[in-house]
Amino acid sequence: MRETIQISRPIGIVVSLILLGLGGCSVFDQIDEVDQSILQAEAVSAPEDSKFSGGDCQVFFQGLAAGEALDRFFEKGKCGNEAPYRVSALGGDNPVQLGPEAKLNCAMTTQLQRYFADVVQPQAMRYLGQPVVKVRVAASYSCRRRNGSRRGKFSEHAFMNAMDISSFTLKDGRTLTVKRDWRGVSRDARFMKKINREACKYFTTVLGPGGDKYHQDHFHFDLAKHGRKGTYRVCK
Repeated sequence: MRETIQISRPIGIVVSLILLGLGGCSVFDQIDEVDQSILQAEAVSAPEDSKFSGGDCQVFFQGLAAGEALDRFFEKGKCGNEAPYRVSALGGDNPVQLGPEAKLNCAMTTQLQRYFADVVQPQAMRYLGQPVVKVRVAASYSCRRRNGSRRGKFSEHAFMNAMDISSFTLKDGRTLTVKRDWRGVSRDARFMKKINREACKYFTTVLGPGGDKYHQDHFHFDLAKHGRKGTYRVCK
């Protein structure tokens, strides 16, 4: 059974769904890590309830995300998720539309909502004087291995546990792209670098133009388990 969920806000704004589109992202190999003591001290972990499905995924029923709860989905014996969602928007004081929609698990949706509410929107107001209203989703679910290889570990995209962002559209209609606006010392560039750095508090893997050749035009965020305890963070 599928259930459509919308963002609810005190002033009655509702964000509608848009069509789903999926892209691709080559995942990292051999990335330098930020000091783990700093990352662990600043980590903002997903709440326990974000591991569950359906009506237990609180980010939707708190009115903080909009989308559709999908039936359990698996393919090729490995890819998919027990409780997938098609996510169209992330809520808070300034809702953000995802275009195309992203197919994600509950934990990833929860962390994305918190990241946008706690980091992206406050920094957009600080550096740009206006909120972000839409982001371009370069990739979410994709059944493949890392770097598109035929062998090796599966990408976190294969488990609906990752999302890539290539651009941010502001309230006045202007769009900032990771590829064009990352470099330099402009306010746009400072905004990009700040939100990329702060993302390390919310995700276990954060890659962008400062990382490797595969991420020069987008940010990659995921909740992969790194290290023996699964808490090691890779941020670049």
